[in-house]
Amino acid sequence: MEQIKIPGGETVFQERLDNGLAVMVLPRKQFLRTYGVLSVNYGSLDSKFKIPGEGVVEVPPGIAHFLEHKLFEEEEGSVFERFASWGGSVNAFTSYTQTSYLFTTVEHARESLAYLLEFVNAPHLTEENVEKEKGIIEQELQMYADHPDHRIHSALMENLYHEHPVRLDIGGTVESVRSITVAELQRCYDIFYQPGNMALVVVGDLDPYETCELVRSSYPQRQGAGFSAQRIDPQEPNSIVQPWAETQLPISRPRYMLGFKHDPRWRGQELLRTQIAMSLGLKLIFGRSSRAYAQLYEAKLVDDSFYASFRALPRVAYSVFSSETDQPEALHERLAGIINELKGGGVEAGEVERLKKQFYGMFLGSLDSFEYTANRITAQYFEGTPYHRYLEVLREVTTEDVQGALGDLLDWERSSVSILRPVNAHG
Repeated sequence: MEQIKIPGGETVFQERLDNGLAVMVLPRKQFLRTYGVLSVNYGSLDSKFKIPGEGVVEVPPGIAHFLEHKLFEEEEGSVFERFASWGGSVNAFTSYTQTSYLFTTVEHARESLAYLLEFVNAPHLTEENVEKEKGIIEQELQMYADHPDHRIHSALMENLYHEHPVRLDIGGTVESVRSITVAELQRCYDIFYQPGNMALVVVGDLDPYETCELVRSSYPQRQGAGFSAQRIDPQEPNSIVQPWAETQLPISRPRYMLGFKHDPRWRGQELLRTQIAMSLGLKLIFGRSSRAYAQLYEAKLVDDSFYASFRALPRVAYSVFSSETDQPEALHERLAGIINELKGGGVEAGEVERLKKQFYGMFLGSLDSFEYTANRITAQYFEGTPYHRYLEVLREVTTEDVQGALGDLLDWERSSVSILRPVNAHG
């Protein structure tokens, strides 16, 4: 087994099985809890792909999320009940680029891991249960449509992107969900749920060699030639759809969100370096100890809801700033001034070094979380970002890197504002 040292001095044991599955075990001696996550390199962005010998296939948006729901259903009984009977819990999530199935338990770790592998590899799809699920997912989509944070973010993505599927809800639309067929679900499952397109990470007081052998002996035999789909993203224009858009919702205060659209041009260590540099740069604006935050807070333009984030994946990248505010226009004007000041050379070396120390401590603290650590290991595997070198790359990032990232990526020509106002706030 390959051994990879990660920050904090721990070792991840990694092996690729003959069927293509990547297995990664992080032993944590004397811990009672075990956490396991089986992830598929398949998410909401994967609605168009090319199959060798068949050509281009396009399926309705939301299929990845739909499959996540359906894999918890068995012919008899419930996946949730089985884990509960062992004193554990099970869950799943779908993102832009992956679907993950996870469990956590204090007892019956071996049984839980074996069953995780079993149910993810045994889809039970019928016309009846798929039609029933459509109604459940429609209700979920409608619930999210009424959630302010989700609504304003969705509106911003529609402002920024013309064609890219990131502009759509991860769960799809009501129309796309209604159009999904059993045959399409089964086909996407057969194509993407191949062991060579999946990764398993287990954290706990486990022997890595015994765990790997358990996975090897428990993993169901799969028919097929292995993963071979070529993902196809649309040609997304550099331009945005519109620079400003407003909508209404029954909320108590207006919400403001500013977004910048980026080209996802980074890979590997360069991607990790850019993620760190931009995160440091944004922290200079929204960090609670920053001068920028103090100015905005004292002017009563933001409150504790103010945040900023940089999302960068190999296939999509964007930055957002958001806050509840009684004065969206005034916040935008003041925030634009702060951003322009930083872009114009206002990044101070002392502030960057202070934040780097903060990031260092936060990262070490995050290693205590089984979930965070396992999810970062998974992302490292799928995205090719060297998570195990995070602290080393953090030390290497310079003030010039932060200055350059802000100047390059916060491009007003590729920005848009989304405002959510209380119903009838302006008549």
